[in-house]
Amino acid sequence: MPGVKSIILERKGEKDGFAERFGRYFPNGSLVFLEGKEGTGKSIFCQRFCYSFLKNGYTCSYVSTQYTIKSFLRQTASVGYDVRKYLMAGKFFFISTEVTLAETLPRNTFLEGLITCKKLFDPEIIFIDSLSTLLKESLNRNNLVDLTSFFNRLTGSGKIIVLTANPNEWEEEIHSTFQMIADIHFRVTRETRPGVGIVHNIYLQKFNGANYKYEPLTTFSVRPGVGLTIETSSVAF
Repeated sequence: MPGVKSIILERKGEKDGFAERFGRYFPNGSLVFLEGKEGTGKSIFCQRFCYSFLKNGYTCSYVSTQYTIKSFLRQTASVGYDVRKYLMAGKFFFISTEVTLAETLPRNTFLEGLITCKKLFDPEIIFIDSLSTLLKESLNRNNLVDLTSFFNRLTGSGKIIVLTANPNEWEEEIHSTFQMIADIHFRVTRETRPGVGIVHNIYLQKFNGANYKYEPLTTFSVRPGVGLTIETSSVAF
């Protein structure tokens, strides 16, 4: 389908079901905002989306504030989202901010370092996990418009940008700005359900330009070797 990119993930002849609950495709030029507090599961969704994009023939870049390249490859392989062959083939570009930025630059310069890293924005889909962690000491109300304008130029050229953020890591005004400008807005939570215990939910709160119907709420778990799994019986994470 022209003008969109598939998030359908099929392995061994079976689909994992998330694409069908999330509208099947992300329109080109979308800003995807995936928010949640620490430990709710933002990164695993980035890994799953990235893996499906790569499997479906697209190119991706990924900025991680949590993983080194070694730990990222180990993590993605452990949940069935192994990206090593795409990295070796030049289809996947990975940056660990702990390695490439933290050792050489003060944190208040990270915004400038991000937007001037040209190679990061060459692929079709760009993941920044997490934007709030990366820019919490360099992004403020005065330069926020510079970043949003930069992202607007990228999405205007057809790029898909996937951002994650923890609302506790930066100003509420900055967080609400990304909620507002996002074309697709997910919120990941960890909640206590009476009689069940802790459950992990992902809410799809906004989807501009959806081509298929989507579900506003999905309960999920993560399983070794399998990755994300839809839970219909509210099983704990």
